[in-house]
Amino acid sequence: MRIDLQIDSAPLVLRLRNGQRRLAYAAVNAINNTAKRIQAAERRRVEEEFTVRKKQFILRQAAVIKPFANVKQGRPYAEIGVGQKPRLLLSAFERGAERKPSTQGARRVAEPVVGGPARPRFSQPVPPELRVKRLRFDRTKTGKRRVGVTRTKTYLVPSVGIFQRTGPESSRLVYFFSRGKRLKPRLRFVATAKKESDRWFREEMEKEVLNAISRSKGQGL
Repeated sequence: MRIDLQIDSAPLVLRLRNGQRRLAYAAVNAINNTAKRIQAAERRRVEEEFTVRKKQFILRQAAVIKPFANVKQGRPYAEIGVGQKPRLLLSAFERGAERKPSTQGARRVAEPVVGGPARPRFSQPVPPELRVKRLRFDRTKTGKRRVGVTRTKTYLVPSVGIFQRTGPESSRLVYFFSRGKRLKPRLRFVATAKKESDRWFREEMEKEVLNAISRSKGQGL
């Protein structure tokens, strides 16, 4: 999402000491303040719409401002977007997408069983030691994963799931394998950004211009 600025600056320049320079700073401040308002709105929406398990990490990635508008660098705009960290699915919820396995070469998605050791409650994140990539199953000479027990007492059954031993002759399902699923478009990042920029930019611009006029009067204009 990019915020662009289009205003008729001539009347304002006439009222400002060092008019073009002060107007440029006023516009940049207004753009950056609006971007911060968009960022706050995007984070609120993610928290309301999704089950956020790693709250601080997810909310930081929900709306990243980079770069900010900057006068000295000749950048009269700010860019705000969804973070692109590995395994972060947020951006896929903007238009909808097919969820694919995170492990290279895998054909199925490993879904943690709610109520199991990997996800005791739906709102809880998977413990680091039970993340699929950390289980490190033994491999056979052909490179295939062996149905063997790891240090977490877990083992893999192809096309079924990952189990954990609970006793000499008992096990429980930790992950089940699925072919993936369609992620519905429910983020509404662009729509939210447009709504917030339409709502706040004019107000922020008027505030910054009035501040600039006030400062210029204080310098004897």
